[in-house]
Amino acid sequence: IGLGRMGWLMAANLAREGVRLSVWNRSEDKSRSLTDAFPNVIAAKTPVQVASTCDVVFTMLANDDAVKSVYLDEQSGLAAITVQHATHWVEMSTISPALSEELSDFAKTKGVNYIDAPVSGSVNAAEAGELVFMLGSDNAVPERVQRCFSIMGKAQFLLGSAGRGHAAKLLINSVIHSQNQIVGEILALAASCHIDQKMLMTLLGESAAGSPMIRFRTPLYLGECDAVTFSLHLAKKDMALVADMAKQHDWSLAQIKTNLQQLEAAEEQGWGESDMAAIAPFL
Repeated sequence: IGLGRMGWLMAANLAREGVRLSVWNRSEDKSRSLTDAFPNVIAAKTPVQVASTCDVVFTMLANDDAVKSVYLDEQSGLAAITVQHATHWVEMSTISPALSEELSDFAKTKGVNYIDAPVSGSVNAAEAGELVFMLGSDNAVPERVQRCFSIMGKAQFLLGSAGRGHAAKLLINSVIHSQNQIVGEILALAASCHIDQKMLMTLLGESAAGSPMIRFRTPLYLGECDAVTFSLHLAKKDMALVADMAKQHDWSLAQIKTNLQQLEAAEEQGWGESDMAAIAPFL
């Protein structure tokens, strides 16, 4: 359920390994592109149809509002399940831990084992089956679910009870968005110092401060590519969730506040639908 670019690539990897899939997305063309590519994939008309025909359900949507709309809709969402086939629900969206815990409680009322399992990795990692899964579950992760993880990714980390996987994803993304912010800042300062930005990014990638995220996004920072692999709007959404999580635990954290303020300012100036690397031209 949910076939953004990442979800599509993950589903395609499962299909290539012979896993039979039923898929649903609000944009039907994304489901159709999978069914056209793989004979073992069928398109469902509603989310509840997926849960009624599959033993394991994977879900990945954009935000808390989309999750509530699709999962808890009484007519066609997962809440409409009466006699379900699904026994395991793997939730991979980037959402608030509080909502994840609510979904876990909802799954229990349906007799379904809930696992939160957001992923870390770029679209390149999704395509190569090298994602990292952050798991939260009140129960053991069954072997058939672990097999699917092994097809889609390279590592799994069980971090505690339901909601802890989503909390960990927000913490990891906070580091990514902090790197994004500082790269934008040093590129702005480099221009004033008359340092070639392309040379600086090459140096950064080779230095101890380099990271896979920085190297992957270098063409985006330099304006050599206009692809959107992770929108600035979604980065702002992540940091708003982290800020809320910090507030709930009585933390006032300067880096998280700065990241959120800068992303909000960039979105206000029209950069929201661009890749999050647009923080550089914004600055």
